[in-house]
Amino acid sequence: MDKYKVDCLVIGGGVAGLAIGSKVARHFQDIFLIEKNSLLSQETSSRNSEVIHAGIYYKKDSLKSKFCIEGKNLLYEYLEERKIPYNRCGKFIISTDDSETKKLEVIQKNAEDCGVEDLSFNDHSIEEYKFLKYKSSLFSPSSGIFDSHEFMQSLKNDFEKNGGNILLNNTCLKIEANKEYFVVSIQDSQNNQEYLLETKRIINAGGLEAVNLINNLLEEEKFKLKLIKGDYYSYSGKERLSHLIYPVPTENSLGIHATIDLGSGIRFGPSAYEVGEVEYSIPEDQKKQFYESVRRYWPDIDKNLLSSGYSGIRAKVEQKEDDFEINFKEFDENVIVNILGYISPGLTSSLALSNYIEEKLLQYST
Repeated sequence: MDKYKVDCLVIGGGVAGLAIGSKVARHFQDIFLIEKNSLLSQETSSRNSEVIHAGIYYKKDSLKSKFCIEGKNLLYEYLEERKIPYNRCGKFIISTDDSETKKLEVIQKNAEDCGVEDLSFNDHSIEEYKFLKYKSSLFSPSSGIFDSHEFMQSLKNDFEKNGGNILLNNTCLKIEANKEYFVVSIQDSQNNQEYLLETKRIINAGGLEAVNLINNLLEEEKFKLKLIKGDYYSYSGKERLSHLIYPVPTENSLGIHATIDLGSGIRFGPSAYEVGEVEYSIPEDQKKQFYESVRRYWPDIDKNLLSSGYSGIRAKVEQKEDDFEINFKEFDENVIVNILGYISPGLTSSLALSNYIEEKLLQYST
C-alpha cells in the first residue's frame, strides 16, 4: 500500500474545513484537504437557511456566542471585500401571546449580556406585514442572508492560493497513532485505491463523520452523536418579505421560521427531529406540521402553495448540545483538532473559528 507524509491533513470540505484550511495553509508546506464527495460542501454546510446570525440566543461566554458575534463582523467584511452577494436585511422574532413576549424579553437580556446591543422592541417596520399575527416583536438589524456557496468557493480559492491541495472522492477510513505520526487510511473511490498518509497534525472537520473518527482513536472518553434532521419548504404565495421572520424559539430549535433568499423567494424551515441515518428525502407528513407551525404567526398562509424543498442533517454531540465541541487531543508529539457539534451558527462563526484554530494550532507546532 502506498504511503505519503504531509505536514497537516484537513478532513472534510465543508465550511469549517475550508475556513480553517485557508488560514493554517499559510504555515505548512504540505497541507492536504480530503473530501469524500465529488464536490465540496455538499452536506451540512450547504443544506441550511444561509442566514448571518447576530448572536442573540447563545449562552454568555459559550463558543457559539463568542464565535457568532465575532464571526458576523468578520463575515460581513469578507463578503464586502470579495464582492460576494449578501443582504443585511434584519430579522424579527415575534411573539403570539403574553408568555412568548416574556420570553422575548429574556432573549433580549441574554443578547445584551453577550454584547449584542442593537436589538429593539416593536420596531415600527414590522407593521408593513399585515398578514402576520403577533403580540410583540424583537428586531435584530444586523441579521442577514448571503450566498454561502460563493463564500465557500472563495474559501476554497484562498486555501489553494495559500498552498493547500484538495483531494475529492477521498474518504478517511481510520486514524491510528504511533509515537511519531498519525497514520490515516484513505480510500480514493475514483481510482478504487487505498493509501496511507502520515502526519503530525489533523484538522477533523468531518461533519457527520467527525465524531466516529475521533471515537475510534480514543480509548476512554467517547463522544455520543445525535443526528437532527431539518426540512425546508418553499412558498409561492403573493405575500412578500424584506426581513427574516422567526417565531420564539422552542427548547430544541429556533422554530420553523420564514427566510428570504437573495432573489426574494420565501422558504420555511427547518423542522427538527432525530433520525438514525443520513437520508435527505422529506416525509409526506412534514407538510402538515409546517402548515400548522407557520399559521400560528401567518394565519392565512395557503397550504397548497407550500412545496417541499430540501433537507439537512445536523450532527449534535449529546454531552454538549447547546454549544460547539472544539477540542485538541495530543498523542505524543502529534495533535488532532476536533470540530464537533458544529451546527448553527456554524456558517456565521466560520471565520472566527478559523482564527481561533490557527492561533491554537501554532502553539503545538513550535
